[in-house]
Amino acid sequence: MTSSNCPPGSPWFRHVALTGVLLSCPGIGLADDGVFQLGTIRILAPEQTTLDTGTSIIDSDTLRLHDRETLAEALELAPGVSRGYVGGRGEQMVHVRGFDRVQVPIYIDGIPAYVPYDGFVDLGRFTTHDLAQIEVAKGFSSLLYGPNALGGAINLVSKRPTETFEGEVGGGFGLDSRADVNRYRLYTNLGTRQDDWWLQVGASWLKTDHFRLPDGFTANNIQEDGGRRENSHSEDSKLNLRVGYTPNATDEYVFGHLRQQGEKGQPVYAGSQPFTNATRRWWEWPEWDKTSTFLATTTQLGSHKLLTRVYYDTYQNTLLDYGYEDGVRSDTLQPGYPSRYDDYTYGFSTQGDFDLGDDTRLQLAYHFKDDIHRSQDDDSPRSRYQDRTHYLAAEGTQQLSDDLTLIAGLAWASREAREATNVVNGVPMEEEKGSNTAVNGQLGVTWQSGEGLWRASYARKSRFANIRDRYSYRFGRAIPNPDLATEYADHYEVGYDTPLASNWQLSSALFYSEISDSIQSVTVSPSACTNPSPDCTQMQNIGESRMQGVELGVQGHLGNWELNGIYTWLDRKNTSDPDIKPTGTPSHKLFAAATWNHDAWRVTGHVDAASDRYSSSDGLEVDGFAVYGIKASYTFDNALRLEGGIHNLTDELYEYTEGYPEPGRHFSVGFHLPL
Repeated sequence: MTSSNCPPGSPWFRHVALTGVLLSCPGIGLADDGVFQLGTIRILAPEQTTLDTGTSIIDSDTLRLHDRETLAEALELAPGVSRGYVGGRGEQMVHVRGFDRVQVPIYIDGIPAYVPYDGFVDLGRFTTHDLAQIEVAKGFSSLLYGPNALGGAINLVSKRPTETFEGEVGGGFGLDSRADVNRYRLYTNLGTRQDDWWLQVGASWLKTDHFRLPDGFTANNIQEDGGRRENSHSEDSKLNLRVGYTPNATDEYVFGHLRQQGEKGQPVYAGSQPFTNATRRWWEWPEWDKTSTFLATTTQLGSHKLLTRVYYDTYQNTLLDYGYEDGVRSDTLQPGYPSRYDDYTYGFSTQGDFDLGDDTRLQLAYHFKDDIHRSQDDDSPRSRYQDRTHYLAAEGTQQLSDDLTLIAGLAWASREAREATNVVNGVPMEEEKGSNTAVNGQLGVTWQSGEGLWRASYARKSRFANIRDRYSYRFGRAIPNPDLATEYADHYEVGYDTPLASNWQLSSALFYSEISDSIQSVTVSPSACTNPSPDCTQMQNIGESRMQGVELGVQGHLGNWELNGIYTWLDRKNTSDPDIKPTGTPSHKLFAAATWNHDAWRVTGHVDAASDRYSSSDGLEVDGFAVYGIKASYTFDNALRLEGGIHNLTDELYEYTEGYPEPGRHFSVGFHLPL
């Protein structure tokens, strides 16, 4: 379950990312550990090992062990992360220490992957079968990620082959609580490593026909009567291609292409609250497609390095809104639909990694990025927006003594609206443009004290208002605000990692964050809107809030047993208006797992538990829960592994958002064969 290139006894070897995954320690050359190192972004020590700054890393073995096939499911295995659900859009999401998906951007191999218009990413559309690992950086994340990492960053890192030929194939199916087959999956990863080149291909397919609600569900409205969940279908396919040229032991030049194709329905509102426009609707997405093409390089120049990334990213999305009344869906689309997004992003980054002696390392980076959003509602003219971002960063580490390392960084960012053509009532109109600048900085230390490792840090991070924040009319219920200022967050953290005994490790963190100039919706005069129902609003910089909490994790072995657990306490407060409740996050969250190994058998049980959480800012809550799962596998002499599992073992009725219950008890059967 754990692996590392670090020598035993080093502080990096002893650090555990709470899920049982060790931080890797790449050397000056190209690491041969199955991880695409050019896709990683980390703070480096002077000797170019990875410093422990609190980043959690979830490896592929852990993802497979716990059947975490989508990104939202996988991220639950990281400390400080709580899973959520945007019911009105049918989207899976997470909070990282209370920061939402707009404030913690997604990267794929170090390249930004969030949607240009609003930053929203449905984490249920990102599958994990082709990944080597997932990096979850919190407030003290590397400044080399680039702009808008207000609360951290999530980086999906691909595989890289280590053998002349290697591969795997797997698949399976799922059954609901009535033993009806409702879910299918297939995946394969193939790779070859030659003298001066390598090739890695990953492909996956995941389809859900429906899911079934727990037997304890009782109908609250006319839209959902239980049993098979209405409009709960989805299908996702993915192709991940990487080709690398390695002319020597230190240089690498990689071409990559990633293609994701998805479609889904939005399960209807099944709660007891009065219907609104957002809860009385039937939405389907026949198209949720994302493509990324990039070139990444690293070149050794004496004792220094030059790294570059050039990328082009597209996002196509089609939304259908069908007539829906009294629980009956019509075949007629609502006015203004289909609604289409046709977005693209292009950019590049260049990074210099300078070895300034045995005790000093300096990294300098420049990022350029253009985000273009194009949307069209039915046959109306197409709107078009373009944002341009520049970013400069310097990050350095200084070894003050054998046990003490200083980390410092400073960054400057600018955003300029290059184009803002909106469409209002079918008529194109030019909106006011605008621009922002921001300065980020951070300072931290790590201290080796005996067997334990201490870290302390401060970071100031920022996020620019996205296109939706500044320009969306929200169907006539809002007015734009192109002059929105930049959000800022100040992060403070103290952490300690130590062995407890032979084969046992403890990790801990205490954190505190404050957000200023937070962007929130404010009610304004109804006369300013064309359709003020129920209110007329505008996004403004009026909010201030704070997050504080504790993360604890333990992992170890007892004979044939592997045991690990993660606990997070999180306290959020809107300090500018305490009556506005922070939504989507529990105060207490626990993940615990136990795995028994005996010859060819492996049995794993786990529990995901969370306390109550607010579902709306006016105080509506959903209950806490504890969801159990169990899985058994048998590995034959030819390495073929057969496995079966029961998920939501007790058929718990639970939800992340009021009115959108999660699946009841269901089963999975699968196989995995290394080639």
